[in-house]
Amino acid sequence: MHDKHKGFHLIEIIIAIAVIGLIGFIAYMFVNNAAKDNSSLTVKTSDGGTKQAVRWEYNEKSLEWFAKSGTPPACDDPYKFAVTPLDMSKVMVTGLPGAYRGFSYKPHGGFRLYENSNGEAEIKLPTDATLVGLTRYYEATPGNSAELQYLLTFETDCGIAFRFDHLHTLTPKFQAIANTTPEPKLNDTRTNPNDAPEPVAFKAGEIVATKVGFMKSRNYGFDFGVYDYRERNEISKNTKWAEIHQQYSSLDYHGVCWFNMLPGGDAAKSTQLSEITINPQRPNLVISDYCSNAKYSTLDFNNGQPIDG
Repeated sequence: MHDKHKGFHLIEIIIAIAVIGLIGFIAYMFVNNAAKDNSSLTVKTSDGGTKQAVRWEYNEKSLEWFAKSGTPPACDDPYKFAVTPLDMSKVMVTGLPGAYRGFSYKPHGGFRLYENSNGEAEIKLPTDATLVGLTRYYEATPGNSAELQYLLTFETDCGIAFRFDHLHTLTPKFQAIANTTPEPKLNDTRTNPNDAPEPVAFKAGEIVATKVGFMKSRNYGFDFGVYDYRERNEISKNTKWAEIHQQYSSLDYHGVCWFNMLPGGDAAKSTQLSEITINPQRPNLVISDYCSNAKYSTLDFNNGQPIDG
């Protein structure tokens, strides 16, 4: 007797085998790609060698940083820099991170140098880190023509990142890297991941720049911001504050007060210098969303919005 279903059984077996094979292939590709994503990034080192480095990326949906490649080692707790970014005897005042300056919120702080410094200072890497971003741009100060400025971003493998801005004169090693980046534009500090320089790992103490700020207006200083990719800062857990700062959450939610990260007596000195009144005509309220020595946070004024221009 002829079994009319026999042919169908054979087709079903073939389809089943094909489906199992397809599932296996998809699983293989998923595991293989995951392994690639989790593999450490090989980067050049400043001495001409190579090393494995962790690559960090920001998730715009979950609003958090994650290790796209490599396994982050544990950071020291508490985290301390090996080197202060500059000789603190040149510093007149330190800027508090996590505060408005004008209409712009600044998750970074900074260093203001004495005028007789002429902007000259050796700016050093505070810790071993990988250069992951470099932007050059023009910016003008009131009454003066524009000057070339440099913004550099570094990341450590364990998830501490830091940025220098308003560097005026780079050392030859960093200038060579800067020359590979897009031509500078006026007031345009935007960074494009596709235009980022090739990552290079540097050691703590490496001199990045020898002059900072604006020579024409004698405004000598530079921005210094530190960001903890591992977790959000405490102020970002406030719903009202988080809503105000969501546009730049990758920095604002992760900015930290770096004063106590500086080694030795420079930690206390930077805190002390942050409370100095720069302009006698205006009260110094010592506002910061990150630093514990600040008397106020931005939420204490104008519903967390800028208070002046």
